[in-house]
Amino acid sequence: MTRKDKILISIVLLLFVLMIFGESSRKNINWYPSFSTHHKIPFGTYVAHQEAEKIFGHALQDISTSPYVFLSKNKYAKGTYILYNQQVNLGETNLNALLEWVKNGNRMFISSENFDKNLLDSLHIKPGWYYNTTQVDRKLQLKLTSPKLQGQDSIIFDKIAYANIIRDLDSVSPKHQATVLGSFIDKKDKDLYNFVSFKYGKGKIFLHTFPYVFTNYFILKNNNADYFSGILSYINQKKPVYWDVHYQNSVGKKGALQYVFSNDAFRWSYRLFLIGLIFYIIFEGKRKQRAIPIVEPLKNETLSFTKTISDMYIVNKEHKRMASMHVNHFMDYLRTKLYLDTSEWNADLMHKIGEKTKTDIGDVKKLFNLMDIINKSDVVLAKQVLELDKLINEIKKAK
Repeated sequence: MTRKDKILISIVLLLFVLMIFGESSRKNINWYPSFSTHHKIPFGTYVAHQEAEKIFGHALQDISTSPYVFLSKNKYAKGTYILYNQQVNLGETNLNALLEWVKNGNRMFISSENFDKNLLDSLHIKPGWYYNTTQVDRKLQLKLTSPKLQGQDSIIFDKIAYANIIRDLDSVSPKHQATVLGSFIDKKDKDLYNFVSFKYGKGKIFLHTFPYVFTNYFILKNNNADYFSGILSYINQKKPVYWDVHYQNSVGKKGALQYVFSNDAFRWSYRLFLIGLIFYIIFEGKRKQRAIPIVEPLKNETLSFTKTISDMYIVNKEHKRMASMHVNHFMDYLRTKLYLDTSEWNADLMHKIGEKTKTDIGDVKKLFNLMDIINKSDVVLAKQVLELDKLINEIKKAK
């Protein structure tokens, strides 16, 4: 066995051991709060979206653009617009578009830890902060205000012990008619509101300060699905429900190989491809170089040909013919380069040549007089050909 074979076998065995170790090792749980409808990780919202599809059916529509863009293209849309994420930052343009839409008789549901300042100012409310100091472990207990929606079991979220709340509801303008729909439970503190509805124009705004109730972990825990269903019960099922998938932490963060690594079959195919690539590099990577013949470029014989023809005319004293060729080439130049009509040699043509080439009109007239003499003469002298060539080149160079 050669040294090269030993190295190759060692590399293959090392790769095999690493792959076996990687498969047998315990997979770490991904607690990233993606809030994405296609993520099945604990803080994804795949289950929430599936439950919403069961409840709303064909009325549910996923919206992957901003509210302003969607409402601009769908001016007659009616129903409820649902947005949720760890932080829903709408911005002035999207918020104004939604508020105007709600004012006309529609509904907006936002579940987020924080809300746009302009929205809070419009409703005359202030955000607050709640931390459960009575629990040794990290827990939050939630409830819905309506007795019909309160289950026998406590609704518990055991991953964090702090959350935002809505306070100072007494300052809400009477026209908005704030209604408490849910809160946190704490023996020491009261008025820990986390779910409130507001009247806005002809429509309603629902604000929920704990978006984790949309996550897979929350809904699949104990009987927490009842709480989630209770929240959705406030949404009109007879009208379209626009489920936003634009404001989610996972949007725009997908890696190029994320889908490949998420599937076992694709992942193993990718690994086998890498192993095959290593084999190819070892055995066939050293390319056999062959001599590349030198190909001489074709020589430009135009200048030699032109010189030969001109010498032939000079030797044979074909001055008339040479002069005629000069005139024809100049006329072609006027037509193709200056875009002039050369059918008539008149003052107008001379004037246009002078303007376009910035040549003195006297020189232009001198050239045309010479060309006229050459055309009418049977015998042309060599000095006339030289003078003709000189005058034509001066006009071309002037341009």
